[in-house]
Amino acid sequence: MKLNYITLLVRDIEKSVAFYQELVGMQLINQINLENGKIMFMANEKDETMLELIEINGGEKVKIKGMVMSYLVTSSLEAVREHAVSLGYTQSEIINHAPKPKHFTVDDPDGIKVEFTLQSENF
Repeated sequence: MKLNYITLLVRDIEKSVAFYQELVGMQLINQINLENGKIMFMANEKDETMLELIEINGGEKVKIKGMVMSYLVTSSLEAVREHAVSLGYTQSEIINHAPKPKHFTVDDPDGIKVEFTLQSENF
């Protein structure tokens, strides 16, 4: 079985789309306009990772306690962190404590902790 997509009930869909496009590198692949909101589907270039972002006026919003989404970085972790800084996002320092691979985190517009992990031989 394969994970199809993760749905996030966001507060501001435009800010969320910008975050996942600019920092994570996902692309908008479909948009549905509703009477009272929007649904936007995003994916990486190979459609291996997919998000469904939903903003419904007056609707339920994502609750983030204990949730972390992790993305593998195959290039320079430092460059991705510098890009996050240039976009104005608050991020952690780069953490390098075995056995977990080198990583840092950034909160998305809804407060979801997004981790950027350096791809290693162990993962």
